[in-house]
Amino acid sequence: MLVLLAGSAFLRFVITVDEVRAADKIDGVLSVSDALAVSGETARIEAKLVRSGLLSEAGLGGEKLEFLVEGKVVATAMTGGDGRAFFEYRHPRKGNHTLTVTVRLVPNPRVTASAATGTLAVWERRRPILVVELAALFEEPEAPLVPLPLEIGGQGHPAPVPDAADELTRLTKFYYNPIYLAWPGKEPSGSFDSTDEIRAWLRDHKFPAGVILTVRPGQEALNAALDALKAQGWTSLKSGVGRTRGFAEVLLDHRLEVVIVPEPRRGELPRKAKTAKDWKEVRKKL
Repeated sequence: MLVLLAGSAFLRFVITVDEVRAADKIDGVLSVSDALAVSGETARIEAKLVRSGLLSEAGLGGEKLEFLVEGKVVATAMTGGDGRAFFEYRHPRKGNHTLTVTVRLVPNPRVTASAATGTLAVWERRRPILVVELAALFEEPEAPLVPLPLEIGGQGHPAPVPDAADELTRLTKFYYNPIYLAWPGKEPSGSFDSTDEIRAWLRDHKFPAGVILTVRPGQEALNAALDALKAQGWTSLKSGVGRTRGFAEVLLDHRLEVVIVPEPRRGELPRKAKTAKDWKEVRKKL
């Protein structure tokens, strides 16, 4: 009896200590950026671990991260003082591949964080790239007669435009590689707090996998992003499908063909931009 009591007391003490340790852990937020690499060459993937709940991102350094491709651990790295870690990876198969990658925190007594997913696109340079403005994929909701309160917690994401996923799948299956362009705070409908939410929305609505490119609002930021892609050797940027005049103007300045869907009001279409009344017409215009 004495042994059982002592054992029970010891067990209660261990559980209490474990609970205290768990309560002392720092809550972290892990993210991984989409990466674009040439087939047959090494890709560099960036992950970041920050303390959650702060207005400014405070990096968590000295933490070990694992990098997984197709569910297998292929590399590990330590976060620096700014919370960033980098992984080098060469896909063993040549050709055109779009892979889902995962970064997770190695369990430890200091920090806890959920795993993060991203996309690694291993593309052939000669295959054309299609830049798709996310706004062109969103169905515009009808304005309610009575204003509705904003939903909390990432709710209220837009519905996809009819046929957009099917038509984009046809375009990318044999010809184009897709880059999805997000303008934070500028989408005509819906709101996404992170690229993870965007990626989940695209996956849930059966859109083809691609790289998500997030740029600050404004044409200068998009210009800089396209210039950076070209500087990295991605001269196969060929076409774009979008919804806004700013998107069309930037792509036309870069001498890319542009299709605006749906057709805008008269006077809102930049010169040389094409229009399509719906996504079924987009393929005919490219």
